[in-house]
Formats: sequence, C-alpha cells, structure tokens
Amino acid sequence: MVTDSFRPTSSRITITEASRLFSVSTNTIRRRVKKGHLTPFQRHQPGGRPRYLFDVSDLVRVFGEPTRQDPSERPGRDSDMPRNVPTKESIETKEIFERLNSFHRLEKEYDALKARFEAQSRHLEDLQRLLTPRLEAPRPIGKRAARYLGELARAFKGENP
Repeated sequence: MVTDSFRPTSSRITITEASRLFSVSTNTIRRRVKKGHLTPFQRHQPGGRPRYLFDVSDLVRVFGEPTRQDPSERPGRDSDMPRNVPTKESIETKEIFERLNSFHRLEKEYDALKARFEAQSRHLEDLQRLLTPRLEAPRPIGKRAARYLGELARAFKGENP
C-alpha cells in the first residue's frame, strides 16, 4: 500500500466510486487488493480514518473499460445513486391516483350505505304491513255471522238457547 499525500488525485477514485463506475462490488475490489491485483493509495484525513483511493488506469487494467468514460462527468462525487426527484407531472399523477382511489373508496361506501338503507326501508314496509290490520277498526259482520258467533259464545259459557 502506498501512502500519497502530495501527488494529484485527479485520476484516483474511492472504492465506492470504483465499484459503481466499473459495475463490480466493493467486496470484489477488496479481494483483488488482497490478491495483489490492485494497489490502493491511502489518503489521510485529519481526525478520521484513512480513505483508500485507486488509480483509474490500474482499475481499467484489472476490470476493463468502465461503463462511464470520465468520473468527472458524474453528477455527484460520492454518490451515483439515481436521484428520485419528483417532477411536477409525477406529483400531479400521484395526486390524481390518490383522488381516484379516494373516489372509488367513497363510491363503495355509498353503495354499501344505499343497500343498507334500502334493506331497512323494506323492513319498515314489512312491519307496517304486519301492523296495519291490527290498527284498523273492526269491520262489520253480517247478521248471519253475528247470530252464529252469538250462539258459539253462549255455548262456551254453558247457556242453552
């Protein structure tokens, strides 16, 4: 391992940058260092642990051409992760889907409440039909039926005609 604090580091990148640039894992790079295929350079940082840097030409020799040509073309030095910056259209689309889901949920609730209301209305109508004959005044009966009912009543009381 070479300690280098005065040489320019424009052609040197960190292990994380190298893994992203060459599409290999950091463990693969560490294995190659352990086997002696790569030589890391150590950059001391005051108050922190040292960072290991790798020469790009050394990485090209071991892993081949990188997927990106120049590390300086990258948007961020330490991170090549895709940024999820929501666009105005994606925010509007998300709001539309949320409103649509809310609408469908409310529509289902409405249908359920409507069915419940209709069932309760039918139940009330059935109860009204059952109670209506009992609440009406008795209908007059004919003379013949009245005489027959009178005879029945006297027979049950034990009276003889």
